[in-house]
Amino acid sequence: MKIRLLVSDEHYDSIASELIKKGIDIDDSAELILSESNVTVSHLIGRRNGEIYRLETKEISHIESFAHDIAAYCGEDEYRLSETLKRLEEILDPKEFIRVSNSVIVSVSHIKSIRPALSQKFMLTMKNGAKVDVTRTYYYIFKEFLGI
Repeated sequence: MKIRLLVSDEHYDSIASELIKKGIDIDDSAELILSESNVTVSHLIGRRNGEIYRLETKEISHIESFAHDIAAYCGEDEYRLSETLKRLEEILDPKEFIRVSNSVIVSVSHIKSIRPALSQKFMLTMKNGAKVDVTRTYYYIFKEFLGI
């Protein structure tokens, strides 16, 4: 059996060693996930061109959902993730990442500019050049989060 661990760095080694003693493999590409509540992760596992990558969360500009496909953007590169947007919202640092629509989570440190749009919306330009809408549903949450 293979398990992916989503636990804090201080607990990772002790939990991993106990699982390994019991014959359970720790694998970042495993579908079965063991997670700690109220933990934020420092990396995610992404796939691109048949290869698996460890993505540092500080390098992710935004994460977007296209039906059942979830894509994380690091600079110009796009990686497929296996987590749902809801799960990502729970495990990413809430001081750094904010949901801005039903299909997008952004990293506030990767926002280059914010342009008000019609009907209580914002258009974000990310440092990698991507354009992201803050929808009406998330407009006031976003304003409060940034203090604007």
